[in-house]
Amino acid sequence: MNEALIIKSVFLFMVVWTIGIAMLWFRPRVEIVWKIIATVILVFYTWFFFDEISSGYNSFSAGWYGFILNFLKEVLSLVFVNLFFIWPVALIIIFYKADAIGAEKLLKFLCVLTLVLWIVFILYFFFSKGIDEFMIKNFKEMVPGAK
Repeated sequence: MNEALIIKSVFLFMVVWTIGIAMLWFRPRVEIVWKIIATVILVFYTWFFFDEISSGYNSFSAGWYGFILNFLKEVLSLVFVNLFFIWPVALIIIFYKADAIGAEKLLKFLCVLTLVLWIVFILYFFFSKGIDEFMIKNFKEMVPGAK
């Protein structure tokens, strides 16, 4: 994982987070106190990472197509790396879960997710040059307005 990608990806993570907060405000039966606290946390992170967010916005406005591709690669890498943290926590949750069907569904989901990510990373490892060439050159011509 390239640290520069993580810094550039902060902008889109914050956009998704802001959309999530907006959706939270329309969610009924959630106390207003928790909505305010969640919004304050978003505002704090926006203030704390303002330089990274503004540089990410500048990169996005300069060339959104390449920025989105790098963001998607970064999200896949983050999920793949965070499986080291997700698996132990999920196994503990599965052990203590009262609902046996829910525990089995969570275990199945994690197994399938892990196998899919392994396949994606193995394929990308062996065919990265062709995939990058297709996504950056050939597919870019099909997308209107891509720079």
